[in-house]
Amino acid sequence: MQRTLSAIATTGLMTAGLALAGPAQAAPAEYPPTSHHKAALSEVVLGGAWTVEFGSPIKGNRHQVRLRTDNGKVSGFIRSFYCPSGATVSPRWASSRCTHRQTIYLKNQGGNKVGWVSSSGNSATQRGYLMGTSGSRSWPFDASFTLYATEPPTDDGDGTFYSWWRAARPEGSFAGKPILAGTTRYGQISGYGPV
Repeated sequence: MQRTLSAIATTGLMTAGLALAGPAQAAPAEYPPTSHHKAALSEVVLGGAWTVEFGSPIKGNRHQVRLRTDNGKVSGFIRSFYCPSGATVSPRWASSRCTHRQTIYLKNQGGNKVGWVSSSGNSATQRGYLMGTSGSRSWPFDASFTLYATEPPTDDGDGTFYSWWRAARPEGSFAGKPILAGTTRYGQISGYGPV
């Protein structure tokens, strides 16, 4: 009886294995975009205590800002740390000596669009009012970044859509705070859409 049960179990497992190893299904086709997009990305560090006119003070003394705009639509965050003297922060990394204090997520304020890319793609602007939220708290901010391309564009289109991007250097301020001198900054200008 035990030998029969063992044979049935083995046959069942082999059948299941064959079913799993059957012909692979093709991945769903990727569809080309149906609208044109122009986007900009700024990644910078702001320094010092941060008191805002409306809303509670922003905790920390080093603030990573990542602002992405795509056809005026805002996304990104402010990640704030308290760093002792000598501890460093870049837009994508913080010293283990720094303590994370809070993260604020960025979004559009009402229908306010933020972000434009020049027709040549050599520069972009992220300027206007936006909102930051963290839990039930919110803050109004104004962005004032200009990005200048530092490299030629990289083309990644496939004939059904166009897609390009290029490295850029952001300049300017965020909520009146200038980019912290001597810190690394990253930027990108890009576009994609149907051919």
